[in-house]
Amino acid sequence: MQVRIRMSLIYVGVLATIFAVYFSVQVFEETMEEQLQNSLRQNAHLIEAAYNQTPTKELKKFTTDSLRITLISKEGNVLFESDRESSKMENHLRRPEVISAFETGSGKGMRHSVTLDANIYYYALKLSDGNILRLGMRQANIQQAISRTTPYLLGLIGVIIVVSILIAVGLSRAFVRPIKKLSEKLDDAEILDDDCLYKEIAPFVKTIRNKNRELAITIEKLHDEEQKTARLKDEFTANAAHELKTPLTTISGYAEMLETGIAKPEDTVRFAGKIHSEAKRMLSITNDIMTLSKLDKPGERTINLNESVDLWSVADNCISVLALNANKKNIMLSLQGDADSEIKGNGNLIFELIYNLVDNAIRYTNENGKVDVIVSKNSVSVMDNGIGIPDDCKNRVFERFFRVDKSHSRETGGTGLGLAIVKHVAEVHHAKIEMKSIVGVGTEIKVEF
Repeated sequence: MQVRIRMSLIYVGVLATIFAVYFSVQVFEETMEEQLQNSLRQNAHLIEAAYNQTPTKELKKFTTDSLRITLISKEGNVLFESDRESSKMENHLRRPEVISAFETGSGKGMRHSVTLDANIYYYALKLSDGNILRLGMRQANIQQAISRTTPYLLGLIGVIIVVSILIAVGLSRAFVRPIKKLSEKLDDAEILDDDCLYKEIAPFVKTIRNKNRELAITIEKLHDEEQKTARLKDEFTANAAHELKTPLTTISGYAEMLETGIAKPEDTVRFAGKIHSEAKRMLSITNDIMTLSKLDKPGERTINLNESVDLWSVADNCISVLALNANKKNIMLSLQGDADSEIKGNGNLIFELIYNLVDNAIRYTNENGKVDVIVSKNSVSVMDNGIGIPDDCKNRVFERFFRVDKSHSRETGGTGLGLAIVKHVAEVHHAKIEMKSIVGVGTEIKVEF
């Protein structure tokens, strides 16, 4: 920034100098021309006074190296010419300054002279005898005067450029100094009261401070989220290991009894049934873990959410699949609501969501209870009259492996991952989950797409 300010000031100084010198030369040239015209006019009047008392041939006495004198008759013939023989001169009656002198008494002009092969300034004066006295001076005189001043002008330009550089260096440092001070003490509350600080950038400083605070808060939140995620991963790993360890221990125990022959023949079927049951439980836990893993890693990018999903049909299918589990506990399953309920989403994931809601309701509803599935145009609700959820557990029921009643969960064969899957599927579909529950009365979970 300091270099850009410095170079900008130098450019401005140099351009200003060039323009100043250019216009000064123009003014100088115009002034010289005006002085030259005045000098020619004054000389013409002096020669006029002497002309009345001096023969024509005496006009030569007034000529100089720079002054040309021409005497022109009323017919335009050259009677005297200081720089050439008058007899060889052409008629001058059509010269602009001569025409003006005949008409108004005097005339002036500047043009290229073929006789002298140079640009000449002319002044013509009508004499008392009717002849025209014309004086001329070469433009070279003006150019010579300008050329004599050129070295001084170039020297002046050089001095101004050097001074401009020095001033630019000093000013750029002065301009940048408060900003450097501000960058070093941006968090200092008193910096805004510093008289050296530009008041115009005070709002900018406040904005930066606010953004810094917001960034610090965001970083802190991300750090907290990272710690929370790490903690949840650790808990998930420990819980998964624990959940899998229990059925594995049971399977190992029964298998060892069968292998060593400790089990009686009549116990073989019962032990095999236990092994089969625990194996199914392990498979269920593994499937749920894989489902959650798929929902965690790819996110929405690889999941097609543009399928047309009929909520009524999906709910009806879930009830058909879980009817056997409900019948074992004599629980009445019902499907109610709007049969015309089509949304955009992923059919398989929505099946998982409704299946886990209904399955969870069946597991935590006592025998002879009821579970109602209510479908509307864009939502699904599952109501039961089961054991209910205490208030202090409502915020955790969607966590992985969290159980309100662990002993009861093991009896029902739950994995502790059903509502976690529900939560993740809802997040993928940007759906809203609402839960109402009273201990001993029942629970209602509504998912609104």
